[in-house]
Amino acid sequence: MIRYFAIAACALVLTPFAARAQEAEQPPERLFLLGAGVYATTNPYASAKKKTQTGALPLFVYQTQRFTADLSGLAVTAWSSDHFKLEGRVAPRFQLVDPKDTRDFSFLQRDAGVDLGGRLSAAAGPATLSLEYLRDVTDQAKGQEVNLDLALSASPLEKLSVDVVAGVSWKDEKLATWLYGLRETEVGKLRAFEYGRTARAASGGVLVPSLGVQARYQVTDRLFVIAAAEVELFDNDITDSPLIAKDHASSGFVSVVRRF
Repeated sequence: MIRYFAIAACALVLTPFAARAQEAEQPPERLFLLGAGVYATTNPYASAKKKTQTGALPLFVYQTQRFTADLSGLAVTAWSSDHFKLEGRVAPRFQLVDPKDTRDFSFLQRDAGVDLGGRLSAAAGPATLSLEYLRDVTDQAKGQEVNLDLALSASPLEKLSVDVVAGVSWKDEKLATWLYGLRETEVGKLRAFEYGRTARAASGGVLVPSLGVQARYQVTDRLFVIAAAEVELFDNDITDSPLIAKDHASSGFVSVVRRF
């Protein structure tokens, strides 16, 4: 969800600035956005203490010609053209809800980690297709994932921009166990649900499709309201885990952001 909300902020806030820069034939050397918002997300874990978790998050974007820092991490542009961009990525990995928010699995450790990888994006008209690879380098999740996202943009009003994003994420066996399973070292062999290792858990990782919508409304020249919502769908490979009680996870986020 962190990755998704950061995409919403960048896609919907940076796009109008880029368009203005093209009109002026002089792209900005630096862009700094700062704000905060509130989120709500369902808890898909079994024996969850609360069905819905809420909280507050900062939202920031710092961008130069080749460097971007936001809630989803750091991105450095290695190569770009009119329609393509190749970036190196450093991304934090943490959950807004985790097993500690349950009655039966609060002993599980799901500490924050850091992923390294890259992203290739292609843009044509209102459509942007991105392919991202990330791998844990901090010995927390010990896994890797590949994310494919297609975003379609529209501006139904002068001050309103909307994106619809469809995506699918492949998570390998180690990352799937960290997110949705139970390791033998955590619960013993009888209760373990390790992808690729225990009989009940699938091999080859898992696929998680998602669908979301993002909206940006320009209040003033420097002030914006950003809203985003997403739903992730879980198939039997995930819901068969004793840790997971729902076949989906949904989340929403509303924030106010100012350009400096």
